[in-house]
Amino acid sequence: MSDPLVSVVIVSYNSRHDLEECLPSLYEQDYNSFEIIVIDNHSTDDTIDYLEQHFPSKKMIKNPDNYGFAKACNQGISASEAKYIVLINPDTLADRTWLSELVNTMENDGNIAACQSSVLLYNNPDTINTEGNDINYLGFAWCRNYGMRTNPGKGIQETVGLSNCSTIFRRDILQQIGLLDEDFFMYVEDTDLGLRIQLNGYKVVCNPNSILFHKYAYKQGKRKMFLLERNRLLMLLKVYDKLTLAKIIPVFIFMEVGLLGYSLFRGWFGEKIESYIWIIANWKLVKSKRQNVTRSKPEIRRILDMMNSGVTFEELSNPLLDKFVNPVLRAYYRLVLQP
Repeated sequence: MSDPLVSVVIVSYNSRHDLEECLPSLYEQDYNSFEIIVIDNHSTDDTIDYLEQHFPSKKMIKNPDNYGFAKACNQGISASEAKYIVLINPDTLADRTWLSELVNTMENDGNIAACQSSVLLYNNPDTINTEGNDINYLGFAWCRNYGMRTNPGKGIQETVGLSNCSTIFRRDILQQIGLLDEDFFMYVEDTDLGLRIQLNGYKVVCNPNSILFHKYAYKQGKRKMFLLERNRLLMLLKVYDKLTLAKIIPVFIFMEVGLLGYSLFRGWFGEKIESYIWIIANWKLVKSKRQNVTRSKPEIRRILDMMNSGVTFEELSNPLLDKFVNPVLRAYYRLVLQP
């Protein structure tokens, strides 16, 4: 029986130097039944020339503008006829068994719709960057197991969130539930997709034996903070049922007041306000997105049970968060959201 075909989708944007390492590592995989699809979001370096000269056999889509990560990924998914789709960042280096481990996980359990790799830090290869995402019930997401020592022997684990840095998907399930939400442009689109997968009754897991090394750097910027906050609000409004939205209103207001103060202190207050304005101005769009999401009380309950009651990403840690905000979030979760 032949191995199932896999489409490895890479979105590039001025990624020439990253692709010089990434692509050769893909062609050295111990799994041979795959194709590479590169979607270039109008790079202004010589990415296109490099790819055409050194990797002419791969598929490539050249966008006339930067369409954003979500739309570019969807272009790659739509160009594929493979059983499985893998989304992978260009600033990565794949271990030789990276792909075969992902495929084996999917082949062994038909209820798994997505499997995340163990993504390790490129400059500290014994340390985890992400093994899926942890998600707080107010929509904040961060790298699961970040900073921990790698431990491939712990086996496959279910996770509430996924990271599109390196995840394999069943293409037929993506077509069933909908692809990445292109209105997100970039950021949180993976969290939104992972939750929608689980609302449809499928599992999201991490296989720590599928190893990828990532040139990760945590950065904040005004445009990024707008997208993170706008997309977090949009995701909550899409995914939760009316009862859950009603339940989180008090603690949501508490957190938003704190975020407004924090954004003023950090210099992105205008972007935070802009995130509210976008939601209000596009309320009809938001409502239509809600109507297109399948959800049930058991699946909402299951997701809430897997979510983090606090915010525990160490790169965001500060005394106010640790000593005041997290105790409030955890108490509210225990008293109001747990059965």
